[in-house]
Amino acid sequence: MRRTLPLACLGALLSTTCLTSSFATEVENSPTVSLDAVTVYATRTPQSSFEVPAMTSNIDTDAPGNALAGDTGDLLEFTPGVEVAGGPRRNGQTVSIRGFDNEAIITLIDGRRQNFEAAHDGRFFIDPSLLKRVEIVKGASSSIYGGGAIGGVLAFDTKDAADMLKPGEDWGVYTSMGYRTANEEYSPVVSAYGRTGALDIIGIAALRNSGDIEQGDGNKLISEDNLISGTFKVGYSFNDFNSLKFIYQGLHNDGQEPNNGGGAISTSNPVVDKRVNDNQFGLKYAFEDPGNSWLSPKLHLYYNTTEVREEDISGTNLGRVQTRDMDTIGFTADNQTVLTASETQKHTLSYGFEIYHDDQTGTITGGGTRPGVPNADATNYGFYLQDEVDLMTSAGRFLIIPAARFDSYRSSDDAGNSQSEHKVSPKISASYLPNENVMFFGSLAQAFRAPNLTELYASGQHFPGVPPFFPANFFVPNPDLRPETVVTFEVGAGLNFDNFVTDNDKVAVKGSWFISEGDDFITQVVNTAGGTTQYVNIPNARLSGFEVDAQYNLHPVTTKLGLSYVEAENKDTGEYLSNNLPLTLVADVSYSADEIDSIIGLRGRFAAANDKVSSSQVPTAGYSVYDVYYRWIPTEKGLDTLTVDLGVSNILDKAYTTAYAGLYEEGRSYNVRVAYKW
Repeated sequence: MRRTLPLACLGALLSTTCLTSSFATEVENSPTVSLDAVTVYATRTPQSSFEVPAMTSNIDTDAPGNALAGDTGDLLEFTPGVEVAGGPRRNGQTVSIRGFDNEAIITLIDGRRQNFEAAHDGRFFIDPSLLKRVEIVKGASSSIYGGGAIGGVLAFDTKDAADMLKPGEDWGVYTSMGYRTANEEYSPVVSAYGRTGALDIIGIAALRNSGDIEQGDGNKLISEDNLISGTFKVGYSFNDFNSLKFIYQGLHNDGQEPNNGGGAISTSNPVVDKRVNDNQFGLKYAFEDPGNSWLSPKLHLYYNTTEVREEDISGTNLGRVQTRDMDTIGFTADNQTVLTASETQKHTLSYGFEIYHDDQTGTITGGGTRPGVPNADATNYGFYLQDEVDLMTSAGRFLIIPAARFDSYRSSDDAGNSQSEHKVSPKISASYLPNENVMFFGSLAQAFRAPNLTELYASGQHFPGVPPFFPANFFVPNPDLRPETVVTFEVGAGLNFDNFVTDNDKVAVKGSWFISEGDDFITQVVNTAGGTTQYVNIPNARLSGFEVDAQYNLHPVTTKLGLSYVEAENKDTGEYLSNNLPLTLVADVSYSADEIDSIIGLRGRFAAANDKVSSSQVPTAGYSVYDVYYRWIPTEKGLDTLTVDLGVSNILDKAYTTAYAGLYEEGRSYNVRVAYKW
């Protein structure tokens, strides 16, 4: 079984890296945030990404290359350990972290849980132009975030007025226009923002109009999107310490694509008019007094409502309308208390409460329940406590973080089935820094995932039969489905040096090896001959792998590398699971041409063959994909608020599929964006 990367293509990029490293530099506005950036979500308190005992990635969405992203896949594809599944259609894209799919990771937008669930659609709907940053926490996080954080946390933060205003500015207007050739997509954005006294406000509206997607093999993938999205925020500061913020985020998309956006058109996957309506509301209160070490409460009340409506415009069910609705209402209360035991020992206690309720309905023409979309609801609540112990000794600095959370959940459907469970998720992690240049870390955590409503209560026809070869296939509910429980052990180390090889250079490397032992993994079993589909538990499963993130800077070039690998197997049978991630390298080399106010970059993604697959998967070949990007940021007065981004993605027009996708990805695309602040 092959694990080798496409060496010719890999060598080309690494040769470029080596040749430029002698005069490389840290480039401002580089595509990903460096390892010494601040992570907010790993421990719920700001920490150095390098020092925290976990692997995290930060993405600046306005950085060169990233600013040209048309969807989530474009934004995340160069992040080590992260895969975007479902193919190039934006409505069908889902995210996996370390081989764990979207059901086993928690997705947050401005702190709101994204609980929409669909077998053939994405879990969340957001336009990249609304975002300022994305943070990915990799590894078990149930001890502070609750059920569903087996693989980690994917957190999106949208833009605030403060992100757009420079010191001394009170208001402003931002406009941009983008175009991508692969799907003939136009993407205008307009934003207005300002602050006066205690009030700050921002509004962003983004449009995307796109057509069929040209794939690397030259074929066209039927896909049409007419999308409008936006964010509106109003913040008010009552005094120096108390603030209140209202947030609205909305998205509406009218498009045409197959019912299953991640699959090819067929009799069982006809083209539909797909309408997505997503509206989210949040109200946040915060008390922040630097002089008060006991209280810094944050309260968050939110409501999300998502509807996907699909009308068949082809196939045997012409005119059929199916809907899937999910409403989530949630509330979180968090606080931090800082206790100084001595000059060398400090405790930061984080604790809080969370409750949220999901209500799902599915309908089909004629008034029945949509097959596979049960009318069901679930209520979850949890309490957590974490202590960050910062200890300075003569041997170096220790950061020791014990944490635990209690969660309880109950769900039921309209057929009378129900389930009630509770779980405790403990975790202990620690990092040791003998000096400021070297760190070691380790963690041991237990995390869980409650089965979702579809996995528990799905019924109705899954797909039609083809007599005499096989009968029609029907979902079978399984209210006895047990929650997944995973114990993850991780160890890692990092190096962070200035003036490492020569004056004014900088190198940062951090990596880890992990192993996850799982009980009762939830998987879908399709019995074609028997005509049934049911979600069942796999008693014993194991995922293991490693990840390395590195960066080297020396003016005027920055070089970044990320390497990851995951192997998953059924421990009882020895068979591979569908969670495998082949050996994958991501690389980025950027050059800052200060004399012409420009940044030029080349990045690549290289994956070995995905040949360790389950019996229901088809192996996929390895691939090498390159992007090139260019940014002009003039400093001349009158043009100093102008930004021009140019790029070519998949420059070799490669026909390839990612590990968890069944469709060829987007082919070569010429991309442009022009932005101006007034």
